[in-house]
Amino acid sequence: MKTAKIKFIKKNLFIAVFAVFAVLALPLYDKITNTYLNSSLKQSAVTYAVVRSINAAVSVIQESSLTVGVGIEGNLALGQALDPINDATERFSDLLTLSIWSLGSEKIIYELSKLPAFTIITILLALLALFYDSKFLKNMLIIFIAIRLFMPFSATVSHYFDKYYFIPHINESVKALKPYTKEIEAEKTDDNESLWSKFSNTFENTKNSLAKIQEDAKYYISHAGDIINALISLASLYLAQFILNVILLPLLLIYLIKNMKLE
Repeated sequence: MKTAKIKFIKKNLFIAVFAVFAVLALPLYDKITNTYLNSSLKQSAVTYAVVRSINAAVSVIQESSLTVGVGIEGNLALGQALDPINDATERFSDLLTLSIWSLGSEKIIYELSKLPAFTIITILLALLALFYDSKFLKNMLIIFIAIRLFMPFSATVSHYFDKYYFIPHINESVKALKPYTKEIEAEKTDDNESLWSKFSNTFENTKNSLAKIQEDAKYYISHAGDIINALISLASLYLAQFILNVILLPLLLIYLIKNMKLE
């Protein structure tokens, strides 16, 4: 009875060695990946907080203008004049939320690729590729290599662009928005206050509230152009970052892997 000989497939040697290198040697470069992910998430969180602070201040002014009870038409006009700022901050917040979700997803996939099970499976696939010439097996191995390589590759490229372009411009726009993050509190009433006290203080409170609303509203209206320009600049930067990290870099990595002679 003849025993089947296991044939060593030399043409798959390179891809097998490359896969083992990817899962065993790349942890040496995990520090730059972790630094990039954490700094990007922190930067996005700071930007989000600044923009939401402006949105909250404008919303308080708009809501307060409807509760004063005197000069309602003028207050409505002030509230409507603030709509462009409110819309711009809300739309940018949605875009930034998508960017943060993308970074969070990349971080989770990256952490999964560092699990011992992922390393073991990749090494087993690499060993099998040395003795079984299967296109499916080779494609699976390439997918595992791409998953493990993507974040270190993306972090290295993105770190360069962030350091010399994105972060300086983002910081500049955030700095331009910070003066408009003033805290504005809505008018509060004391539920335990007597009916007579409420009645006697109505005119004075209304006068003060109206003056404060008009002052705050005019402040934001006079700076609406600066606020919206800074938001447009931020939106353009984060959208470019998103396209680079989520579309261009993955396509570039896939192109490089597919055009390497992994055999």
